[in-house]
Amino acid sequence: MIRVLTPVGWAILAVTLVVAIAAVGHGLGLRWDPFDMTGRRLRTAEARASIAAADAGARRLEAEGMADQARRLDHLHQQSVAVERMTALAAAQARSAHDASHPLDPARADRLHRHDRELCRLTPALCGPAPADPAAGGGQTLRAGPPA
Repeated sequence: MIRVLTPVGWAILAVTLVVAIAAVGHGLGLRWDPFDMTGRRLRTAEARASIAAADAGARRLEAEGMADQARRLDHLHQQSVAVERMTALAAAQARSAHDASHPLDPARADRLHRHDRELCRLTPALCGPAPADPAAGGGQTLRAGPPA
């Protein structure tokens, strides 16, 4: 029977034999990877997993930061509203005080001015020009602190 095979028959027999040996070897756990394709796929998958983990961590930190920022902004807004209310109440009480129309004693005014200069010396950033009040009619601003 071996003499009867033609060259095409021998090729088919060789291919069948190689496939059978590869199938048996694969079934026994033998792997043949001459170009290390499995290793490349593994390294690529590990790199993608590492990038995805870092990206997820960055997104988590970003979400925490945004929540913290929103919480601080809400707290600042509540403080601002409370300050506005207290300022309006204090201004109304000052206007309706029994001595609101009396001029300030010069000694007291001088003492207040010295205190104001001392505060401006300690915190110069707070003594910048006050913003113009468009409701007052004039565009001029008053400077808090000693004259420049």
